[in-house]
Amino acid sequence: MNMTTIPPSVISSWNRSRKYGINPQEAHHRSLSPRELLDRQAVMKELLDASRDILDHLYQQLKQTDIIIALTDQDGYLVATWGCPTIANQFRKGIFDVGTNWNEDTKGTTAIGLALTEKRPVTVLGKQHYCLEYHVLGCSATPLFSATGELLGILGIGGDVRTHYDHLLPLIVAAAQACQSRLLLQSTERELVLHLCESDTTMKSYKKPLISVDEEGLIRRINEEAAQILQMPMAECVGRPLSHWIGEKQMTNLLSAKNLSLKQMDVVNPPSANHPHRWIIQPILDQRPKVFRKLHSSDVKQPDNSTSFITRGVKIGKAVVQCPRVQKLYRFALRVAKTNANILICGETGTGKGVLAKEIHRASGRTGPFLTLNCGAIPSQLIESELFGYERGAFTGARSNGHQGKFEAADGGTLFLDEIGEMSPMAQVALLKVLEEKVITRIGSHRPIPVNVRIIAATNKDLVREVEEGRFREDLYYRLREIELALPPLRERTDLAYLIEEFMAQISEELKIGMTLELDAYHALLQYKWPGNIREMRQVIRQAAFHAYMGRESTTISVEDLSFSNQLKSPVSVSLHEMEEEVIARTLQATGGNLTAAARQLGIGRTTLYRKLSQYPKLKHLHKRLQQR
Repeated sequence: MNMTTIPPSVISSWNRSRKYGINPQEAHHRSLSPRELLDRQAVMKELLDASRDILDHLYQQLKQTDIIIALTDQDGYLVATWGCPTIANQFRKGIFDVGTNWNEDTKGTTAIGLALTEKRPVTVLGKQHYCLEYHVLGCSATPLFSATGELLGILGIGGDVRTHYDHLLPLIVAAAQACQSRLLLQSTERELVLHLCESDTTMKSYKKPLISVDEEGLIRRINEEAAQILQMPMAECVGRPLSHWIGEKQMTNLLSAKNLSLKQMDVVNPPSANHPHRWIIQPILDQRPKVFRKLHSSDVKQPDNSTSFITRGVKIGKAVVQCPRVQKLYRFALRVAKTNANILICGETGTGKGVLAKEIHRASGRTGPFLTLNCGAIPSQLIESELFGYERGAFTGARSNGHQGKFEAADGGTLFLDEIGEMSPMAQVALLKVLEEKVITRIGSHRPIPVNVRIIAATNKDLVREVEEGRFREDLYYRLREIELALPPLRERTDLAYLIEEFMAQISEELKIGMTLELDAYHALLQYKWPGNIREMRQVIRQAAFHAYMGRESTTISVEDLSFSNQLKSPVSVSLHEMEEEVIARTLQATGGNLTAAARQLGIGRTTLYRKLSQYPKLKHLHKRLQQR
């Protein structure tokens, strides 16, 4: 064995193992009695409950690789395992049983024992193990901490060293962080849980920096990611007022704001801070007594710079748009809004044609009203009377005092003709005449009435084909299509995350409770090939929220709550890669792009890290950017 390639921490562990008197030829075996095991599992119940779903998903994703996942308590006793019999059968009976001790003073150098001693993520491969029996293993492990910084146990993963995968340590670290965040959320009592971050990018992360504060704003629980942002050890953060970092005024605003589960707010830490900068704080769970909330909400206004939920888009007009393609279209639409040109909006049902039409009207400067007529919802024999109106007695059933049509009513404003492709041939002729002459004549009258109306038409049909097949007038098509705007379908948009969060905010407000999404459900919504559009996504999320809250009495939507869950093959597959990518990205940022330091923290070699940079283009770009600083 080349000693120059052995990590110093492993060599130190060998020395400790020798001092413990461990025989490398025959590993010691120590386990709990059934009664002792139950007692330790009872102590670990909260962590086990918080972790079970996460680790179930992780094992299901990796079980084809013949691995074992183990969760230990703070003394190194296995309290739960997810394992492959093939691996376990290679060793003496009972060695991987729940209740077995894997501490360094029992097993010598192992990933679990080393992680317990060093309280950091580690990997131990093959002959790096102290005992010969474990030389066939490749293992990674990482510590689990409570929200107050107390060591709870170790999460480990192992398998045959010949097939050990370089990404196992980042994955187990990511899973541990997810377990810690879930534990923090589940263990709060009469507290307000906040998601604290420094950028929108972190806001979208599965690894949320979480803090819970009590009625007085004192930090009661905090995870490692949030402690890093506050630049203070977790244990030292607990008991301190959050106002120490964000100032008294902003803390008061935060504690007293209404609808906390639905809003995020920008805060700036006090000017007295060494490096004052802007943070984003999003309350995600409010378990404080309602009396407390009413007590504080009487005088204080919501901060002016608060925005809706998580991922913020670009505000264009009164619409908030995130997808670059839609942003470009909206900007163009608002520029041409000030002209008098007729506009044709094309797009599948539910893409937001009506919303865009309203934005165009708002930006046009027209003082008249915005009126809508759905050409597909009105019988062909009545559409002309709806558009142009009629005089008294014009036909049987006509109103005694006549009727003002949409063109007259929209004078000086905008008329939105939805589903224009459904308009009858006779109505098409009449509409073309109005567009050419700018006057209308009521049915049953000969008196022309001048109108100043901007036409915005919308269709989900291919009007070019309708023209070719003789169902739509070519001259009318070109009159309406002075400017054409094509809205992309939902499956082609890049702002699904923003839309998901918007709809989550809406349903949370409707139910008067903060609904959240499990990571797998979130990724399932992102990955689903939506056959419909925005309305369908809104309805799917709404139904899922009702199913979770009303059916399971849960405020968290799982994959099973989604109406299309039976169509999903593997909702976790992409999320695992994203977990790995993000863990590496965070480590690169923490080390300033130093690959040697980053590889050491991740417990992998520089060569492996280089390979990961090539595998994930975003990581390669991030590393390049960090080097240029």
